[in-house]
Amino acid sequence: MIFVVLVFVALVSVIVIAPVAAGVMAVRKVRRRTRAQRHGLRTEGRCIRVETVRRSGGGYATSTRRYYLFEYVTHDGRQFRFEDSAPNTTMPGDILAVSYLPEDPEGATVALPGDRTAQRELGCFLVFLGVALAIALTVAGVGVGVLSLFAAGV
Repeated sequence: MIFVVLVFVALVSVIVIAPVAAGVMAVRKVRRRTRAQRHGLRTEGRCIRVETVRRSGGGYATSTRRYYLFEYVTHDGRQFRFEDSAPNTTMPGDILAVSYLPEDPEGATVALPGDRTAQRELGCFLVFLGVALAIALTVAGVGVGVLSLFAAGV
């Protein structure tokens, strides 16, 4: 009986902790990106690579995602590379505005005017996280009820 309780507690912990950890990481990423766009220094960056990844199979629709690699030089002359999203028309060699914080030049971002993509993605993720946590807590509550019935000998 104690083994069943320990396994149940471990599973519920993983179900709750994993989405919370992912949520914390997503919030940090969006905050860093937003700070760089609002308060960072601006410079020019060059797209040096565009990679298109297609995923298909498993009964799901085919999806395509593009990854962009940018390179820029800070105001003090250091060179950095970073991956970020960009308009689909961006090609290697294109020059775009880059925002970065002097204390975190690795966290640079493409500075597109009015770009709220990160905030929208975070909002969708937080809704998903809320639903996942509600389901996890419901499962935990049902599990506790079932375990208490077993413990009572019903």
